[in-house]
Amino acid sequence: MTPEQWEKVKDVLAATLDLAPTERADYLDRRCNGDDQLRGEVVRLLEREHAAGSNFLRQTALAQAATAVLPEQDNPWIGRRVGAYQIVEQIGQGGMGEVFRAARADGQYTKEVAIKLVRGGFDSAFIQGRFLNERQILASLDHPNIARLLDGGTTDGGIPYLVMELIEGERIDTYCDGQKLTVTERLELFRQVCAAVQFAHQRLVIHRDLKPSNILVTKEGVPKLLDFGIAKILDPGAARAESTLAGPMTPEFASPEQIRGAPITTASDVYSLGVVLYQLLTGRSPYPGNTAQSHELARAICETEPRRPSTAFLAAPHKAKDSAEAVSELREGSPAKLRRRLAGDIDSIALKALRKEPGLRYGSVEQFAEDIRRHLEGLPVTATKGSWSYHAVKFVRRHRAGVAATAVVCLALGVGIEATLHEARIADANRRRAEARSLRTALAMAAATICSGPDRWLRQSP
Repeated sequence: MTPEQWEKVKDVLAATLDLAPTERADYLDRRCNGDDQLRGEVVRLLEREHAAGSNFLRQTALAQAATAVLPEQDNPWIGRRVGAYQIVEQIGQGGMGEVFRAARADGQYTKEVAIKLVRGGFDSAFIQGRFLNERQILASLDHPNIARLLDGGTTDGGIPYLVMELIEGERIDTYCDGQKLTVTERLELFRQVCAAVQFAHQRLVIHRDLKPSNILVTKEGVPKLLDFGIAKILDPGAARAESTLAGPMTPEFASPEQIRGAPITTASDVYSLGVVLYQLLTGRSPYPGNTAQSHELARAICETEPRRPSTAFLAAPHKAKDSAEAVSELREGSPAKLRRRLAGDIDSIALKALRKEPGLRYGSVEQFAEDIRRHLEGLPVTATKGSWSYHAVKFVRRHRAGVAATAVVCLALGVGIEATLHEARIADANRRRAEARSLRTALAMAAATICSGPDRWLRQSP
């Protein structure tokens, strides 16, 4: 099967998967129009879809699902030459196409890259438009935490492709758990991701599909943001925010307005980052209950208030390996320590990012990251409406050494003053006793003189 034939199979399969099982046979008859080879490939993949079960059907992009059920050795792109590169293996797939590892093959120099073969729909003009859109977006995003665009072009069969920086790394949640990063270390890593998203927002780009699998961390510990395939360039002169009805997304990390098909703004990326942070810290979804069904998940995102992170990780998990003890072991050592670490500021920060109303979230990703910085440095955070005692406690924690030294000095001064006052009180008491003794002596002498009689007085008179 050639790559071009495979693209046609995926298109037919994507449309077929969107139909009820009873409607598929008639649709294939009409769509394949006597092409037995095309129909046979689609039916073969449909049989594998049935064996894969419900998780397969929950794929966001149905065309992506087709790649998932096709064994790698059957992929027609393996070994093919694309531009100056030869494709070695498939390393991923997304809503706009497939991603492959490739090696420079023209003898000029040795280099490995990631090649993304782009597809966007049944209309070639639409494919070209989406491809040019992503290429333009990536060309404008030169940031150390965003995967770089190296080249681009079109295959002999008219399929557009992008040549990207090859990121050797793990998805951010896997990396954090594998390294057993503490809550503080996870927050520091997450701030770098926020810096990349804020950089894109400053260039009027909304990612719209932020999730752990689109954030890889290299062996040096540097996070890299991937896949701007469904990113949207904002029109700064538009009268209203961009609307993307039924737009591409990953439901588990989508904002309420994405689920409802409402206008998308930078607040949508703030929400998705909030979900990513929530899962990094708790190993849980923000939403309790059964969200395995897409309609239940959509309802939870739009209606259910997220649980506080400090209590969410204690809930009964779906798998034994996700128990509260296991989650805590990878972060702070014990459930009690993890609960104390998450309670307070982190609860407030996460819940503010996950507000249903876009206007009540952080005004920007920069503000989100700034609150995390303030928390890490012991400063009051804007997500918490703190009383004077909250600010006082923050001040004391932030200046422990200075406060302790001041307390020691104050204590020493207090002790000194008390000692001085005590000595003064003793001296005063001694003085009073001395005066009393003198007075008693004088009175005694006066009384004795009076008692000696008038003769004495007379003798003493001149």
